[in-house]
Amino acid sequence: MCEDTDQFLLQLENQETPTFENFVVGVNGEAVSTLRKIAEGGGPTFVYLHGPKGSGLTHLLRCLVPHQRFRVPMFDPNVKIYVVDDVDELDPGWTLQLLALQNAVRCTPGMHLICAGRVPPTQLPLPEVVRSRLGWGLCYTIHPLNDDERIAEIDRRAGLRGIELPLDALQWMGQYLPRDMRSMILVLDEADRLALMRQRKITLPLVREATQNLSIELLKPEEE
Repeated sequence: MCEDTDQFLLQLENQETPTFENFVVGVNGEAVSTLRKIAEGGGPTFVYLHGPKGSGLTHLLRCLVPHQRFRVPMFDPNVKIYVVDDVDELDPGWTLQLLALQNAVRCTPGMHLICAGRVPPTQLPLPEVVRSRLGWGLCYTIHPLNDDERIAEIDRRAGLRGIELPLDALQWMGQYLPRDMRSMILVLDEADRLALMRQRKITLPLVREATQNLSIELLKPEEE
């Protein structure tokens, strides 16, 4: 049982590794195309992405740089692609490091810097010198999935794990869970863990239990 569980978790981790292939593009085709070009060594020097929570900003950045040691990386002439997430939350120290990185990338051919935040560059709570540099390149609004796309994606991800989500569970997730993919995937992960541990299929009660375990606040009271 332990060996089977470890293998399951390994497969689950591999399935959820952020890639362009498992990002649901929706209406964000142009932005994703630009990022793919950067990953292949072309594309613009600077890109700024912005969108609400759950729109997939972090997923897109991790497609380019899967692992990053620092909140804002230091410039290295041997590194071609840099990413900075949540620029709207940078403290003064990280903001200064971002400014230095922006200047270094601009002055070095073949480099790319992709940043992401919740609001457009002009609305960021950052010094004007940093905001203006974030607008040097292309700027894209990343739109979250609509209701139908979100449900279809959860069903697809469940299928990748060999799970057949019952219709009532799928409908409940779409109706009551927060409207972001991260919350829905967390609930799917937890329900999958509970089902594996108990050697049973995923049902609506199990999905509700998973939601409660994660302390995820529902959009509105359940209607029995």
